[in-house]
Amino acid sequence: MDIQLFIVIIIGIIVGVILIRAIYRFFFTERDHSICGGCTGCDIHKE
Repeated sequence: MDIQLFIVIIIGIIVGVILIRAIYRFFFTERDHSICGGCTGCDIHKE
């Protein structure tokens, strides 16, 4: 096998994994919908 083709396949797999992970995180993670923005003015802190 050609070394250039091997490198292109590895880069393609890495990009695919990053895209799938980004799509998964966009659709399937919970978002915090609280009003608090995480300031230090009160005892409620955004985690």
